[in-house]
Amino acid sequence: MSKIKKHQLVLLLFAFALVLAACGGGESVDVDSGAAVEEGQVEEAAVEEGHAGEAAVEEGHAGEAAVEEGHAGEAAGEEGDEHAEGMFTFGEPAEASEADREIAINANDDFTFGPNEVTVTAGETITFVVTNTGQIPHEFVLGDEAMQDAHEAEMAAMATTEMAHDDDNAVMLSVGETKELTWHFNEAGTVLIGCHQPGHYAAGMKAAVNVEA
Repeated sequence: MSKIKKHQLVLLLFAFALVLAACGGGESVDVDSGAAVEEGQVEEAAVEEGHAGEAAVEEGHAGEAAVEEGHAGEAAGEEGDEHAEGMFTFGEPAEASEADREIAINANDDFTFGPNEVTVTAGETITFVVTNTGQIPHEFVLGDEAMQDAHEAEMAAMATTEMAHDDDNAVMLSVGETKELTWHFNEAGTVLIGCHQPGHYAAGMKAAVNVEA
């Protein structure tokens, strides 16, 4: 083979090698690029997962806040119960089985209670047996003067006998009805009995319970 042909062959092989190298490099670039893209997607996924984790943590804190709020609500409920239990300054409701004795009280249509004054001893538990002797509804409300005034204002605001109802310290009496209310008196003083049907208390329908030491 002539030197010229050998030289041409070498050049051809060299050119072919360059082409192969170029193709191989392109593939490498493509592979690396694909890997880079995939790696980028993984990083994005990791970031999103991180945000999801943060959201979960925040949701967890929100849950803790809700639990704490729930406990606060329970505490408020307990505090409300304590206030309800301690709302009476002149004693507390009791069971009839705990009574030391009974006292009969009549609620009359002439806007009086009979008797209009009774005496008990501090520490005694009394069952009041209250009878409506008249032809109109009456109430028997046990309380200090401030409580009687508040109940009078409440009844005046309602302006209807249908809204009246029994309570720890009060009973509503229909015509001819008899009901019992048992009360433990814890300290000396004067407690009032009142009827707060419209106009009755203002007309003087009240009585006194004198609690002796």
